[in-house]
Amino acid sequence: MISANSSLKDFQDHNNVVYGVTNGRNYSAEKMFARLHSHTTRVLKVARKHEQDRPEREYSAEELQNFMYHLCMAFSWSLAMLNRYQIDLASDMWRRFPGVCPYCLDAPCCCKKRPKERQKLVGKARGGQPASLRDWQKMFAGIYPNIALLSAIHLSEEAGEVHEALLVHSDTHRDDCFWKVIEELVDLVTNIFGVANCLGLDLAKGMAEYFGSGCPKCRHLPCECGFVVSDEPAILKMA
Repeated sequence: MISANSSLKDFQDHNNVVYGVTNGRNYSAEKMFARLHSHTTRVLKVARKHEQDRPEREYSAEELQNFMYHLCMAFSWSLAMLNRYQIDLASDMWRRFPGVCPYCLDAPCCCKKRPKERQKLVGKARGGQPASLRDWQKMFAGIYPNIALLSAIHLSEEAGEVHEALLVHSDTHRDDCFWKVIEELVDLVTNIFGVANCLGLDLAKGMAEYFGSGCPKCRHLPCECGFVVSDEPAILKMA
């Protein structure tokens, strides 16, 4: 079982317990990514429609619920892909983002233009590695303050980069291409945190409410449906 105070590793392990078997049987990596990508694009759609409508107003409760649903689903599918490739998210995320931006080595990020290469981060960690999923989200809020629409756009861009990395790795099976898959999946997760931070949403709370007791659709642990049909926010409302 997981709660809003569970560690990032606990959430990743729980995802494997709930969906590991059904994902392995029902989904290729490409189909898993397609599910992930569909939710990142819907995050962007909610943000874009808000900006086109009345950008000066606050997000409505319905919009925030839609954001939370699609962010949680995108995060869940990200964990599923990380499990498929046996990637330890917490370890690789800390290696890439040790409490600071990997380009300017500061928090908050002070990059005016991102350099082509990240600086060496040996000995540059700021503080200790976050313990809980909630702590990871807070860490990224301190590194990358942003606005919702820009974060949603960036999230969609990162999804595209994950897809490119997956295609290259599937064609080459080279170690350096696999490291690129890890980097892009980590970047995608950090942008899920970024959108949640911009909206004041507690991703850990949402994930615990959706998945804490197992699959939110079939209500089994492990899952017995495998999310084999498309789901809408109205189907899976948080308690």
